[in-house]
Amino acid sequence: MIVIATTGQNGRPREKVSFLRRATAEPGEELQLAKAHPLRSTAQWKVSPGSYSLALQVNGRRFPSVAFTVVDT
Repeated sequence: MIVIATTGQNGRPREKVSFLRRATAEPGEELQLAKAHPLRSTAQWKVSPGSYSLALQVNGRRFPSVAFTVVDT
């Protein structure tokens, strides 16, 4: 799963979780992960300019996140 997080207008953290891939792997086996995931506003999630972070979550374990910025075009 991928977790996209930001701070809402009220100052509280917000997260959007999406499935990346369902797979089973043996210990030490590599999995290739790739997905085009457009960020677009929905009824429950408004994409606005600002700082966001993206993290991978596998079996409930969240890995360190990477920060990125959404700019107004």
